[in-house]
Amino acid sequence: MSHYPVFSPIFPFPSVMLPTLSTTRGCSSIMMRRGVLPMANAATFSTLNRNRRLFVPRGLQVRHLNLHEHQSLGVFKKYGVCVPHGYYAKTPEEAEQFAKELGGGDVVVKAQVLAGGRGRGYFKENGFQGGVHIVKNPIEAKDLASKMIGKTLVTKQTGEVGKPCNGVFLSERFQIATEKYFAILMDRSFGGPVMVGSKYGGMSIEDVAAEHPDAIIKIPVDINSGISDGEAREMAEKIGFEGEIVDEAVIAIKALYETFRQSDCTMVEINPLAETKDGRVMVCDAKVNFDDNAQFRQ
Repeated sequence: MSHYPVFSPIFPFPSVMLPTLSTTRGCSSIMMRRGVLPMANAATFSTLNRNRRLFVPRGLQVRHLNLHEHQSLGVFKKYGVCVPHGYYAKTPEEAEQFAKELGGGDVVVKAQVLAGGRGRGYFKENGFQGGVHIVKNPIEAKDLASKMIGKTLVTKQTGEVGKPCNGVFLSERFQIATEKYFAILMDRSFGGPVMVGSKYGGMSIEDVAAEHPDAIIKIPVDINSGISDGEAREMAEKIGFEGEIVDEAVIAIKALYETFRQSDCTMVEINPLAETKDGRVMVCDAKVNFDDNAQFRQ
């Protein structure tokens, strides 16, 4: 029984350069920005997204390791990051059983597809709308799963071809107070990791950069000493955590960096990093990429 998104998104900043693709796994669509964050626009991001494969040297083998949501959350949990409790179901019958184990009602069912925009997508074979739903009982969970599993989900990011859905992730539902954006990625211009954050979470980071470019915060990280308490607190406060919850955010940020370091990641992107109404800082959705050269350690 599997417990506990993820695809390789383009990192949406102009003036960019790719990491050496022979040393990365799942990074052909990650782009690292160079220098100070310039003013951004949606047209630039669209152009980069269309042309990113032009950066791949001819004849170079590009390997991918993309983790689904339930897998990436499992990695975070290992390092003490607070994640939703949930199960991965490969059949409608398993979805029904896992919904019962989660209490029977108010359960979130998410299609496990390596693409963003699942909530607004549709399934090609039956026209069923949306890859993310909330169910009130196990029977609904089974019915929803039957409309998703084995089907093809089409989203803005997949194009008309879509992506196969081989299972669904069922998780507890919790009340969110605020949503933030947080990421850690390798940036060659700084010679190491950089934290990136914004108070505008739960929405496309491309849209944030286009509409609120000044709201994107970057803090370089010393790869030897890691993220200090002060740096974690600075980031937490700048992206909008306030009061006692800042301490929880500091713990979450440092745990996410530990995941990044110990798992040989080149990128960890959390969107959203949520503050719940019961006082937790929770990873709700994530995208992760790994260093291909470190595969022997993992």
